[in-house]
Amino acid sequence: MTPRPAGGAMPVRQRRHLACRMWLAGVLSAAALTSGLANAEEFSFDASEFDKKPFEFSGYIEPKLEGLRLRSDSAAFALAYPDAAPRDSLWRGTITLELAGKANLADWVLDARAQGSQANDALVTRTDNLRLMEGGVRYSAGPSLTLDAGKRVQRWGKGYALTTVGFVEIPKDPGDPTASREGFVMASGEFTRSLEGPVSAVSFTGLMLPTDGTTNAVFGKSTDLNPAAKLYLLAWDTDIDLMGRAAGARPAAFGLDFSRNIGSNLELHGEWARQRNVTRSTVSTTGVVSSSTRDTTSWLLGLRYLTSSEVTWIADWIHNGLGYSDSELGDYYRFLNLALAPGAPAEWVGKAVSLARSGYLRANPGLDYVYLKASVSEPLGWVYGAASVTWMANAQDRSWQLTPELSYTGFNGWDLRGRLSWLQGAQWSEFGEKATARKLELTARYSF
Repeated sequence: MTPRPAGGAMPVRQRRHLACRMWLAGVLSAAALTSGLANAEEFSFDASEFDKKPFEFSGYIEPKLEGLRLRSDSAAFALAYPDAAPRDSLWRGTITLELAGKANLADWVLDARAQGSQANDALVTRTDNLRLMEGGVRYSAGPSLTLDAGKRVQRWGKGYALTTVGFVEIPKDPGDPTASREGFVMASGEFTRSLEGPVSAVSFTGLMLPTDGTTNAVFGKSTDLNPAAKLYLLAWDTDIDLMGRAAGARPAAFGLDFSRNIGSNLELHGEWARQRNVTRSTVSTTGVVSSSTRDTTSWLLGLRYLTSSEVTWIADWIHNGLGYSDSELGDYYRFLNLALAPGAPAEWVGKAVSLARSGYLRANPGLDYVYLKASVSEPLGWVYGAASVTWMANAQDRSWQLTPELSYTGFNGWDLRGRLSWLQGAQWSEFGEKATARKLELTARYSF
């Protein structure tokens, strides 16, 4: 839930102006960092520049301005902003700083990536102090064996925006799948070997992801080692992964994925996952909660196609076995509306919040989704430019989100991006009940 507004907040107009000034100040400060680096240098080639450097440092600073069109009459708005008066729009300024460093010491590699941000709008001010997103120590025990310990982001699965086999990772944001994610603390080992014959490469990764109530608390609260493993095969020109996770803080799970090129411009991919003894709670429109334990099956099937005009199409169909049907989601939204209405029993609010955290208000709680994206570089001869449009729909309740986007990288070190998200759906549908109906994002990222 979004934090409650602090007491004694400044007037709405003043806060809106502060958000805008904050975004502009971020752009100007980042520009100042690059002012001494803008002079062009003569091109030269030095092979030593491609050698692994003993120390590496990188990062980015990213100011963002967001304009939101809100559904102030929705229960989701009341849940997100419990003390706020109804409003139709909101301007938010955010500035994010990410820093990364690496030390290459012969067979040892030490690395860390940290991120911090501050967001300000007329309702809340939220500060996330610089925190470790990923980092640790990696040891190359030989040409085929690598050992690793630290906080890591695993990237399992072939789906672009969603995956059904991400057993040991924080899910991607479907609205921005390439955004930085935080990892889990784990220890792992990876063995890789090239072979002769139809199976030309094999790789095995084994890991332990410990939980104790504090460590990896997002993954689970119980005290467990949570072992997991993945076997990769390049077999008959097809990428294949077999993966599994033992029972622990989360139920046991196993699955597979594949990816294969069909010609030079078409790729097919898919996933299949099974989770054992999953406890799932549903609620009726009157607040009666029912729980059941069962095995669930999820899968994904998709393709990537490059047209003769250099347009890349990505299409995925996702079945989420852990998700809720349109009628189950509708019942929850109706109960949430009653729970937050004046005069409702006090315990209903707590029940609604608990159910939201259990899965109803995660990014995509539905049962079936269609994901479609078309993207092109340098459209209509626009050098350094790119354009894309993404459509994601809940296939059961037929609600959807459409996101066109433009980006430009013509300035040294800068990535400028603008996009508009349009959410549409009937009452009691997933995208129709979101607190935000429209969102405009203007982002200026400077990487160094």
